[in-house]
Amino acid sequence: MNSTVTDITNWLQSKHNHTLYITKTEEHDQDETTLQLQSYEHQQNQALSIDGYGEHHALLLHGHGKITTSGHEAPLPGNAYVIALDGLQGSDVQEDHLILRTNRGTYSITTD
Repeated sequence: MNSTVTDITNWLQSKHNHTLYITKTEEHDQDETTLQLQSYEHQQNQALSIDGYGEHHALLLHGHGKITTSGHEAPLPGNAYVIALDGLQGSDVQEDHLILRTNRGTYSITTD
């Protein structure tokens, strides 16, 4: 199923104050993040920084959390997790999970 951004944001709204478990897979790299979702933002048409870094279209998930990369755990920087939607190729929204496929990788999000 190819869900719309509205379906994705509706799912996030329904998970307010829930713990999200996010697995991001890019090429041969996999990161895991745990986030207590306090709020989210759907940003569109954001200006890139002078060095070209950033996203024009993104979801920002706000809340306390931790990220695990290569076996190392650290607090979530800025209490925010960014999912770039530029290059969104497909998505699947179900009651208990959300999957986003972009040109950068795949995000799998489940909840408690």
